[in-house]
Parts: sequence; structure tokens; C-alpha cells
Amino acid sequence: MLLALAWSAAAAALPDAMSEARSLGDRILTIAREPSCKTDRAGCRERLRALIAQYWDTTDMARSALGYHWKDLNEEQRAQFTKLFSDLVESIYLSRSNFSKAQQYSATVRVDYLKEIREGDDYRKITTAVTLKQGDKPIRVDYRMRWLDGKWKVYDVIVEDISLTGNYRNQFNRVINNQGYPQLVRMLQDKLQQIKASEGT
Repeated sequence: MLLALAWSAAAAALPDAMSEARSLGDRILTIAREPSCKTDRAGCRERLRALIAQYWDTTDMARSALGYHWKDLNEEQRAQFTKLFSDLVESIYLSRSNFSKAQQYSATVRVDYLKEIREGDDYRKITTAVTLKQGDKPIRVDYRMRWLDGKWKVYDVIVEDISLTGNYRNQFNRVINNQGYPQLVRMLQDKLQQIKASEGT
């Protein structure tokens, strides 16, 4: 009983995940809105990638996206896939969400942090609503976070009830079953090169 109470007290003592998510979101938007980002897009994206990398649990995201195929990989393959997947996800995230939208809509984009749901002692879900400009319908974006290495880290992003890792898991599973794991790696490498080329990096 004493041990259970100690665990409960430790969980209750964790920092507020909502505040952490809000701080990260504000920092992303602040960087994205800097005038220098219009002239140095590549440098801006690298700063944003470095910031996101600190708060995303890319290893867990990669493992979840690969599903049961993860167990078939050796340590070298897991490290390679994690790096490739994290680079891809960060690039797509910056291309399709806060970075590009903040530049396009400048001061009109608004992120409302609606609620924090406890999903376990070390797990939280943060629900937000993103409005690009006045009159637009808000887009619901949920961030699943877990306490790891002394901070809250994102391990899944859910946009309008579609899980990022779940969506990729379905796609990756089909490719591996039909064409094999090496083909999946080649496809991800090609996709990442296409994104980098479109960014001008």
C-alpha cells in the first residue's frame, strides 16, 4: 500500500503536460513567424527540426509505425529506420502544419489548448484546436505525450481522429507484406529526397 501511494504521489508531482505542449507550440510559431524565415527557409527549418527533435519520442513513434515488423529488425536496422522515419515525419510536419501555415497566415493563425487527459501515470493527451484565419473551421489536433528522460515527449499526433503512427503503420504493413522491408526503406528515402528538393535544401 505504501509503495502504491508513493507511485501515486510521484505521478501527481509530474510537471503539467499542457504547459509543456503550449510552450513548444508557441516556440514553433515564434520561429516560423520570424522575418528571417522568408529569406532563409532552410536555416529556419533546421532550427525547427532541432526544437521538435527535443520533444518528440521518435524511437517510440518509429516502433509503433512499423508495428509487429519491428521485432524482425536487428539493432542496426532499427537505428536506421528510426532516423529515416523521424527525418521524414519532421519534414512532413513542418511542410503541412505550423511552419508553412504560420508563414502563410502570419498573425491570424491561432492554437487553442483545450484540455489535458490523463491516460496513465506517465501518459497524457493534449487536445488543441488550430484555426488558420478568422472564419475558418478549427482543426482538431491531439498530441499524445509521455514522461521520458525528465520531460514530456510527443509519441503520436492525431489530426481529426487520424493517428499519424497508425496511418503510417497501415501503409508500411502493406508495403512490407507485398514488396519486403528493403523496398519500404527505398520508398522512404526517395520521399525524403523529394521533400528536401521541394524545400530547396
